[in-house]
Amino acid sequence: MNPRKHKPEILNFTPKALAHFKHKVSLQGKENKVKLGVKKMGCNGYSYYFEFTNKSNKSDHKLIVDDVQFVIPIDSLEIIKGSQVDFMIEGLNQGIKFINPNASAVCGCGESFTVRDEESESEDAGIAQKKS
Repeated sequence: MNPRKHKPEILNFTPKALAHFKHKVSLQGKENKVKLGVKKMGCNGYSYYFEFTNKSNKSDHKLIVDDVQFVIPIDSLEIIKGSQVDFMIEGLNQGIKFINPNASAVCGCGESFTVRDEESESEDAGIAQKKS
């Protein structure tokens, strides 16, 4: 991993997550970047998503970690900033897991989360999964 290009204050990737993304990107052909972000949905407010792309917007935050190019939409950056991205295998399920210090609550199914209000003093870390 190149420490000059990795900015863990944005996102911290575990070795398992990086290996997963490297493998998936190698299968994509032209779509050699991973777009990570959040969108409003689910029973708790936001849900994580990722997709493979070969494009990025000028306003997107670009992050290169261990030769994997990540693109983060600017409107998602503050919500996921500081998160750890992991790849978990639990029984028959596997997928990307976000451990997000900005999340204050996660729905029962684990697919959506609520962002901590600035006035909230809760110290709970939110965890949600995105199956791949």
